[in-house]
Amino acid sequence: MSAYGVRRRAGRGLAVAVAAGLLALSAAAPAAAATAPARTNLLSSDCPSTIKQGQASGCVTELQTLLNFGGATLTVDGDFGPATTAAVQAYQTSHGLTSDGLVGPATKASLYYEDPAVAIDLRSLRCPADLEPNENDGCVTELQNKLNAHGAALTVDHVLGTATTNAVSTYQSSVGLPSTGEVNPATKAKLYGDPAPQQPADLGAGRYAAVVSFAQEATGQNIQYVWGGGHETDFGPSIGICDDYSGSITPCPADKEVGLDCSGFTRWLYWRAGAGNIGQTTRDQVVNPRLAQVTAATAVPGDLVYFGGTPSTVHHVGVYIGKVDGVAMMINASHTGTYVRQDTVASHTDLLGYYHLTD
Repeated sequence: MSAYGVRRRAGRGLAVAVAAGLLALSAAAPAAAATAPARTNLLSSDCPSTIKQGQASGCVTELQTLLNFGGATLTVDGDFGPATTAAVQAYQTSHGLTSDGLVGPATKASLYYEDPAVAIDLRSLRCPADLEPNENDGCVTELQNKLNAHGAALTVDHVLGTATTNAVSTYQSSVGLPSTGEVNPATKAKLYGDPAPQQPADLGAGRYAAVVSFAQEATGQNIQYVWGGGHETDFGPSIGICDDYSGSITPCPADKEVGLDCSGFTRWLYWRAGAGNIGQTTRDQVVNPRLAQVTAATAVPGDLVYFGGTPSTVHHVGVYIGKVDGVAMMINASHTGTYVRQDTVASHTDLLGYYHLTD
């Protein structure tokens, strides 16, 4: 699903991360079994209130993944067996929870908690492309540490408040960047001594294969679906919004999470392939004169597939990646509680059609 009325947000915090897309992307963990169901956020209505031995689902895949991020060595197969029970009990004991092997609300919340005092690399997908005013998380902790290393004297409180914004502005002036106070990719690059980010080159006829490659890469990067995510000035994951939210996790977590919604995802992929901005939302994209509708028979991998009946009611978009055993497949940011993943085109209703970027 895609947010239609996306607008810039005022301050908010990320004191508690409630999705594994915010967990360490580099954490060493056993690979998921090829047949493991796709991960489903434990806090969504798609998961039972208590997850326990004997169950098999994407909720268990998620549980096993989170336990492995915390140091377990489970085979991620989506099957809650004795080894998973033992890992749950060990986790509960180490975190002061009742060690009963049952994954209820308290254990779920603990699995998703991330200490904002622990710094997060600003260049990772766990941080927004553009940090937000009053953001409260490990990304801001990292920012404050970096600024202090360059001469600031900030209290490291993991909140992007006025003092930190002023320090960013001062730093930008000192290194020849526009003194906006905004923590954008150019500022991040300077803080790390990296080359300045460049506008991606237009890959022309190669953009479609690149879009597929980028989409496939994203399925392994723990990028969660976030309502309104991916619609800031700079392309990529962002903190979401709760305006018009209708997801399965309540209360709305979107304005405390970093990720992408469906059109934010496709916007990011096409930008990375050098196509520029194809449109903010599904409705913007589907009426973009650069996009022409094609038949399913002539669609090529890398084309976009839209759902919603008509351009005025379009509600979802994915990246068509071709057919597997005769079944049309796509990669998409599907809905709240899921991660960027591969689905059949038929898994979403109201197919509008396939669209090809013509220039």
